[in-house]
This record gives sequence, C-alpha cells and structure tokens, in this order.
Amino acid sequence: MGQKRERTIDLASFGDGDKECLVRLVKELAKEGATGDKGDFKAWLKATQKGAKRTTHDPSKHDWDVLSSFVQNVASARARWTDVARRHLGWSRWAERRAAWKRWNDDAPPSVIPTTGPWALAARTSAHATYDETYGSLPSHAAGWVRSVKQRPPRWCVEKNLAPRLVALDCEMCETTSDARALIGVSVVDERGKVLLKTLVKPPGVVVDYKTDVTGLSAKDFTRVTTTLADVQRELVSIVTAETILVGHGLVHDLRALKFHHAPVIDTAMLFEYENLPRSTPGLADLCKRLLGVEMRKGGDGAHDSVEDAKAAMELCKWEAVNGPSAPLTPPEDKVDPRDLLKLFAHRVKRGTLKSDLIGMFAKNNGTTGVDHADDIEAVHGKFLGPETSRELAPGAPKTTTAYIEFKTIEACNMAFKALRGATGTDALGRPQKAVKMVVHDHDHDDDDDDASGGDGKKRTKNKTRSTEELHKGAAAGVSKMKVTALKEELKRRGLATTGLKAALIARLTDAIEAGGDDDGGSSDGGSSDGGGEEEKKRAPPRTETVMVRKMAAHGGSSFGTKDKSASAAARPAAAEGRPKQPRRVPRPSKRKRMEMKGLIPARG
Repeated sequence: MGQKRERTIDLASFGDGDKECLVRLVKELAKEGATGDKGDFKAWLKATQKGAKRTTHDPSKHDWDVLSSFVQNVASARARWTDVARRHLGWSRWAERRAAWKRWNDDAPPSVIPTTGPWALAARTSAHATYDETYGSLPSHAAGWVRSVKQRPPRWCVEKNLAPRLVALDCEMCETTSDARALIGVSVVDERGKVLLKTLVKPPGVVVDYKTDVTGLSAKDFTRVTTTLADVQRELVSIVTAETILVGHGLVHDLRALKFHHAPVIDTAMLFEYENLPRSTPGLADLCKRLLGVEMRKGGDGAHDSVEDAKAAMELCKWEAVNGPSAPLTPPEDKVDPRDLLKLFAHRVKRGTLKSDLIGMFAKNNGTTGVDHADDIEAVHGKFLGPETSRELAPGAPKTTTAYIEFKTIEACNMAFKALRGATGTDALGRPQKAVKMVVHDHDHDDDDDDASGGDGKKRTKNKTRSTEELHKGAAAGVSKMKVTALKEELKRRGLATTGLKAALIARLTDAIEAGGDDDGGSSDGGSSDGGGEEEKKRAPPRTETVMVRKMAAHGGSSFGTKDKSASAAARPAAAEGRPKQPRRVPRPSKRKRMEMKGLIPARG
C-alpha cells in the first residue's frame, strides 16, 4: 500500500492481528497528549473499563478491541489524531505485504537466485546476523519518514528479467538540538560513477556539533543553503525504482538520517569481516586499500567526501560481485602516530564531566591507582567536557562522550595505565582497556554566590575551579567534616587496629583523616564549625561512574589484536629458537593460607 492511499484508510479495519500496531499507536498518542471526549488514555480507561483494567496503563496489557475503541474515540475528536492513526495502520498493512513478499522470496528454488552478482550480494546482506535488528527496525512508520514507491524482492526482479540497477549513497551528519544525527549533506552516484545528486542540507534546530573533523563542514558552508530533508526525500523517490539496489557502507545509518526506507540493499560493511574479530567492522578506507589498491582521503585533514565514499562503496560492491565471497581478512596493522602513544583514550564518559575528575582517576587517594600519576598528565582533550556543556540532549543523542588523556612521556602513560585498578579486557581490535570507577564531583553549585556578610559587605563568589592540591587529593578532598569525624570514631572504636581491613580501605581512611585536618567537625560539646552545616548541604558527596580507559596500541605501536590472544600474551617476546617455552606453574595457596595473608585469621605458630 502506498503512502498516499494510507491517508484514506478506514480506521474501523483494525483487527486482531493489529495488536502490535495498536500498542505502538496508543503509546505515540499518549506521548503527544491526545485526548477524546473522556480525556487522555488514563482517563478513558478509568471511565470505560472495570476492575484492575481501569488502572492498567500499559497498552500491551489490553485487548486489541479496547485499544481500537480508544483510537477511534480520539480520532473523532481531532483530525490530527486521525492522520496519526492512518499512518500507523497503513504502515502495518504495508509491513504485512512486505512479510508476504519475503516468505515468497525465501521459498524460491536455489536455481532462481544467482549465486554471484548484485542479487547474491543483496541476499548475503539480508542474511547477515545483524540485518533484522538494523534494517528490520527502521521506524518508517514514524512521522517524517518516506518509503520508496515499489519494493520488490530479488526473485520477482529475476523472474521479470529486470537487471539490477545499483545506486550508491553516502550522507554527512551533525548533531543539533532536535536531532542527534541530523542530515547536512548527501551524495548519490550510479554504477558508472555518475553523480545523480549532491547537495548540502539545512539541518533542523540549532547545530551543536558540525563534526568538522569528519565532515569537513562548518557554519560558513550553510549560510545560503535552503535545501531541506523533504526536498532530498522527493529526489530519492524519483531516483529509486523497483529494480534499484541501494549500496553503501554502513548504509543503515544513512537511511536513518535520510528517514528513507528501501529494500533490497547491499551493505559492504556486512560483506567483509576480520579474522577472529567478529565484533569489528572493517573500515571503508581499509577495504579500498587492501582490495582495490586505492588510497582514500588524500587531502591530509582526514575529512570525508560523500561523493568519494559513495563511489568507493560502489567499487567494493562491483569487486565483490565478481571475486566474492571473500574470506575473512587479516586484522589491520596500521602504525599508530608516535604522538598518540602519549595518550590514553577514555570513552563512556558522561557529557559534562569535569576534566579534573578525569585527571583524578590517576590520583592515588581515589583508590583507582596504586601510585599517584596525576602530576604526569599534560592535558585532557575532548568535546562536551566541563560544566558549560548543556545537559539538554537531542532525541537519540548519546549521553556520553570521549576524551584523550595526554601524558608527558610514553613511559608515564604506560605506567599510569598499568596502575589503574579495574576489570581488564580488550576492545574489538584487541587493544587493552580497563573499566575504571571514576570519582565524580557535583558541579551544580559551583557558580552559587556566597552571601555571607563580611566587613566590606561585598558579595563573594566561590572559586569555580579546584586547586591542584585539592584535585590530587581526589576522593578525600570531597569527604565532609562530619564524615571525617565518623571515621575517627570508628578507628578509635577499633583501637586503631586495622588488621581486618584491606590495604586500599586503610589508605582511604587515613587520607580522609589527613584531608580533614585536626579540626573536629562535630565537637563533643555539640558546637558546629563555621558554616559546617551549610557546607554539608551545598557539597554533594562524591559518587563514582564507570569509565572505559584504553591504550592507543595493542603493543609495539601497532593498533591490532586477535580474539584468541590477549594483549599481554601478544606483547610477550617469543621463546628462543630451539628452546621450548616452559609454562609457569604457581601452586595456589590453601584457603587457610589465603585467609592468613588477608589478616582475617591469626597465623599459625
């Protein structure tokens, strides 16, 4: 069913098979604040249902006829909700027809679908393990999405003797206040490399990040751009036909930015893989260099050219159609820039995190390292760090960011990573990384004014940045005086006996007392220190967040690894020729011995 015919579909045609569609529709209506003559969904349930159903607000817990009645009640009150309901019901009918086409295509005899050529590549893409959760989950039922006019499976095209028509596309995206991956540029090329469409697109909302290092675009490039997403969608509808196969590298991300749905597709990222690295997706530049002998992005700044990327994906598709299927490739061994060996890469860092908190990970008193390496840090680089970062994110925007922690020397960088405490593992390319608990200090009150009266009556403002000494104290610097007093009393109660405590806990208790000084935050006579109560209210206790910290290279300055070997094993030198390497066997101590070593029980005489 075409999207034009959906505008006239009868809402009374909902049936038992539309339960999933109705659940999704009611959730959208509730989110948009849709109301009928009895109010919103909650009020409607209370007025029309009986028993526990009156307070069951989850649409999936109700029968389809109940949901259908609510939809028709809301649609009769306002034409806007009628359009929303027809969009969802029309999509449901289209999805049913598409599923029937797929079943018919899957039942084709082996001799119908070619084993080589574009149709074979489209079949390999649709058979990929991640296809259903990526392309199958495209929300083309949502507002603003457009579907190609006709979508036919390969079997239909083969039986109609329709030759496949390859069309490659690539998009550039930015982040705005309304869209985390807003379209700002698109290029479309045909099988011969002819450019069918190349245009910049005016993004919705206010641009937060142009991602200039990737797109090569900035605000000055859009001063006279008037093309909108809807204009691009109309162009694509005229370009894409029933026998068209869309080609791209990671094409699903481009289709999401375009809000455009079409099948079949050939995704070159799903046609190739690295040996023993199932989680790693080969990059477009690496594939072109190794398979086509073509060097991409020779400009020097590393920025992407959407026309170049679209043509590269097309050439890879044509190469694989003739020479495939390709065997798994050996992992890349690209040398890392020597300057990057000074850095550690931190990801899963929440936006707005203070740079001082990232530095604090390497302070001994935070309990994340055995040796203090905070003084060895030269700088911290990254976007969306610091209190000035907006907490309001666009729909779908990542809540985390990344950062590079640069050290003064390579040796200091390696020692700092080794000293970090945390679960050790490897990333998709075998580079060692650790999950580290980072102490985070709340900066919501950093810009509050201190109105305490002074001799001059002037308003004094708190310093927004912490001193270097306070920074390197880490968690201890954030411990309140009341907490220090409680820790002192606990140590007195124990008679300063610490045999039952772990070394890390002993260090933190000691550091907390030293940070609190000799002044008693809660004296025995009930008096309070100056501003102690106010300070306790304004300063939130430190909390921890898990951050992934990774080295820039697996070993020897090379960025590669394997699934079946750990980074430490790969870093060890090979045994000398003619002398077999003897396995190291260290007997495990008995349970009693381990308890004695931890100080939990007295040692035997």
